[in-house]
Amino acid sequence: MSLILTHDPNEYALCPPGMHQATIVDAVALGQIETPWGAKPMVSLVVQTELLDETGKPYILAKRFTRSLHEKASLRQALEHLRGKKFTPNELHDGIDLESYVGMPCIILIVHNDTAERTYANIEAFLPPASGKVAKIPENSSGTYQRVKDRPDYKSPDEYAQHVNGAQ
Repeated sequence: MSLILTHDPNEYALCPPGMHQATIVDAVALGQIETPWGAKPMVSLVVQTELLDETGKPYILAKRFTRSLHEKASLRQALEHLRGKKFTPNELHDGIDLESYVGMPCIILIVHNDTAERTYANIEAFLPPASGKVAKIPENSSGTYQRVKDRPDYKSPDEYAQHVNGAQ
């Protein structure tokens, strides 16, 4: 007897389009990811919205960036938008710690993008929070987001590459 399982990619709730209050809950090194322009080192900023879905859970969204602080790089532009000012040459020389953004409140602009298979809710832009806004740090005990690096099965991109290459 067969046991056929199917998955409907549209069965999860999409964050509504528009501007939403959120908190950056994670900064994740993704390692080398294949792009249309070749493999690039990528990072991801993960946010949790203050808006809740129909089950009472906050929406969790992520945006991938090439790991670059070039003046035209989307990561640099997003970080400068979040802090409300451009980086100084000294700050860029010393390096930018993405961990320092974890816990930061922000406003995100969500847009819906349709493909032949499904609709995606994507972060179009990051903006600084309204003045005086305090970060709402999620409580992991209530079933909200758990940082990638804190998960029991976490492997850094380097560890993962060694594991995959060692298995061949």
